[in-house]
Amino acid sequence: MKSSISNTSISSISSPYPKASPLFNLSNKYNNLSFNQVHENDEARIVILNEPSLPQWMGSIHPNGSLYEEPLDLSKAQEEHRKFRELLEKEGCTVYTVREILEGSYDKAKSEDIQHRVKLEDFAFNSIHYELDTNQDAEEISEEDKYLISDQYKKKCIESMSNQQLVEVILTRPTIKLRKSERDTELLSTEYSFKPLVNLIFQRDQQITTAKGIVLASLSSPIRAPEVQVMKLCFQILGLPIIGEIPEPGKLEGGDFYPVGRDLSLIGVGLRSNFYSVEYMMNNDLFGTDRVAVVKDYFDQNQQRMHLDTVCNIIDERVMLILETICGQDSPIRRLVDEYTKDAHGVYQLTRNDIEYSQYLKEEGFELIYATEQNQKDYGCNGLNIGNGKFIVVDKATAKTIARSTKTSSQLLFVDFRTVTKMYGSVHCCSQVVSRQDRDNSPMKNSNPRLRSNVANVNSECDNVLMVAPTDFVKDRVGMNASKIREQRQLVLQDYSKLHKLLSDTGVQIHLFSHEPWHKTDKAVFVADWFSTHSKKEMEDKSKEDVLVIYPLSNPSRRRERREDIMRFCFQEKYNTVYDFTPCEKGELKCNIISMQDFINGPSCLKAETDSSSSFNCSTSASSNAGTINPEGYFIDFSEIVLDRQHKLAYCSIKNDRQSKLIDYWAEIMGYKVIKFNSVNNIPANSFLFIGNSFSIFCPEALQNPDDQKHIIKSLETTSDKTVVLITKDQMSLSCAKIIEIKGNQSKPILLMSDKTYNSFTQDQLSKFRQSVHDVLHADISNLEGMGGDGMIGMLGKLN
Repeated sequence: MKSSISNTSISSISSPYPKASPLFNLSNKYNNLSFNQVHENDEARIVILNEPSLPQWMGSIHPNGSLYEEPLDLSKAQEEHRKFRELLEKEGCTVYTVREILEGSYDKAKSEDIQHRVKLEDFAFNSIHYELDTNQDAEEISEEDKYLISDQYKKKCIESMSNQQLVEVILTRPTIKLRKSERDTELLSTEYSFKPLVNLIFQRDQQITTAKGIVLASLSSPIRAPEVQVMKLCFQILGLPIIGEIPEPGKLEGGDFYPVGRDLSLIGVGLRSNFYSVEYMMNNDLFGTDRVAVVKDYFDQNQQRMHLDTVCNIIDERVMLILETICGQDSPIRRLVDEYTKDAHGVYQLTRNDIEYSQYLKEEGFELIYATEQNQKDYGCNGLNIGNGKFIVVDKATAKTIARSTKTSSQLLFVDFRTVTKMYGSVHCCSQVVSRQDRDNSPMKNSNPRLRSNVANVNSECDNVLMVAPTDFVKDRVGMNASKIREQRQLVLQDYSKLHKLLSDTGVQIHLFSHEPWHKTDKAVFVADWFSTHSKKEMEDKSKEDVLVIYPLSNPSRRRERREDIMRFCFQEKYNTVYDFTPCEKGELKCNIISMQDFINGPSCLKAETDSSSSFNCSTSASSNAGTINPEGYFIDFSEIVLDRQHKLAYCSIKNDRQSKLIDYWAEIMGYKVIKFNSVNNIPANSFLFIGNSFSIFCPEALQNPDDQKHIIKSLETTSDKTVVLITKDQMSLSCAKIIEIKGNQSKPILLMSDKTYNSFTQDQLSKFRQSVHDVLHADISNLEGMGGDGMIGMLGKLN
């Protein structure tokens, strides 16, 4: 990506698995260690923890607001955590805590080191804030008083504190409000407030340790974001190299990462981590593996299953413990895998997409042990593999399930963690392994082509479609609280999972993406509005290649849906030629015929700047869904055009003269003949007109002019040679024209629609459809329809 890597340049790393300078600058004790993780099953050598203390006590005052699951007894949590540390040390791990690292108490020389003290003071300085009380008139403050709220006074206070005091400041982040005192000292504290790092006990999330080294993450929750900088300070004190930092708008949390050898990394995206961070890591070679498997949580996104390590765990070299209810194509909360592989130039390319996760694991040679929903809720999946055939568990029922399996001989070490888990995490969440002993003779360290070749061939006769899961869909943000938006989104994702399964079962090849808050594209689920694709056979003399057409959109927020990642990983392999009509948005009746790479590099493709405060590189600098429409622009989206590709006819409802000129220009460029008409209330054409392979659907009442009605029917029956099924105005309002015909297995045509639409057709109409297609399928998307979804056709972008 655009940003350089912090602290350590990739080009300066001579070894693929770089070694740090000796830890703590001590003797040669750690000279033979690399600070990385090649495989989760390698022997854990150095582990960082953070014991429960004052910040967690503060968090326990309101557990829910602190991202905790339940109220807790802090003293019991401390005792459980102490025993966990003792178990790690008994099994040969070297353990350091955040507090020990910051205080320097792990080494007497470090605690007296001036450089260490300066780092601590500087960080603490930025953690304390002095403010005047809101009721205090600033004009009443004397020069002496101003000194007492100045940085100079704060510096003096910090310099007088012990290391232990400074650590408490760093972990609790206090703000003191003051007013002038009528007696006593010059100023009086009126309020102490804190922003404690209540979740720093969960050491997994602030960073990931890959085969290359330590990468600082970017946490999704605002109250957790400062934890990353604390850990950065810890690594600087320890002398551990940081090979990269995830920039905004990237989000990455360590619970979503598993190393699986030199060949493969597993990384989850969904509720807490996003694809931007994964793409950044691939572009900067931070994984250190030939392949990256992106495990997509696009149908669930539930707090109970927030990270990859909450639903699965590597308990042995070839054995994965996994939540059974996420497995299989029939699971409504299934995960899907996109696999990226380095090409000859070291660039990751999408090589496989949308493979069900448990199937993918089996193809990679893993045997699966299934955990129940209760096991998962009791943190059975969140154990810790410390290598040497040992796996730490916190749930006895899960331990028994593993023990009864013949798939692993790992020794199971139980630790009581029932109080700590009330903070919403277990032993995997609570630990960061920064060094594992790489075992070169491990059978899974290198690729296994025999297993990976067990992949079903893509059926080229089936249709390919682009879909964008409604992971950030909302009907209307204005006036809606966050809980309502979250509730709506969960319902919409349930519907979308059903639709996705229905399509997958027919054999349709799906390229599934998501959209995220930083995209600012609430309606991205309706992906078919901003592009169309055309085969070289259809384009004939116009192009010798398959063509992607980009339409000029009137809504500035919807232009943001033209994203770089979709262009690169969905379109680029097949569509090298782009017919770019976006200059029309600025009032220029023009189409740029350019390469896909030129379009990606141009101003009309959404790219993210690493500085989140800047506007995104898009055809508009709008930072919200609001935007100004250029009155001189020419606008049309693909929903306003219905194509008869076989006869090169385009049916288009026209809003104004400028749009009429645009569609004429579009037809000239594309080699189409246009049939134009005016609809009632400027209804888009695909709301009242559908053209399938051998039949069409039309609502005459949608057109203002009776002559236009007759002309359309005649054209459909003669020129297009289609059987015409007429629908009423009421049926039109129920999206009866917004259906889609797709090719499934063996190229059999299938008609797809929602339950609501299906139930709106008469039996006679359905009978006519069945005479023309192999099957009529329908899905329940009532939640999506009730929240603004309008018909099936806009949700599937066909890749012709």
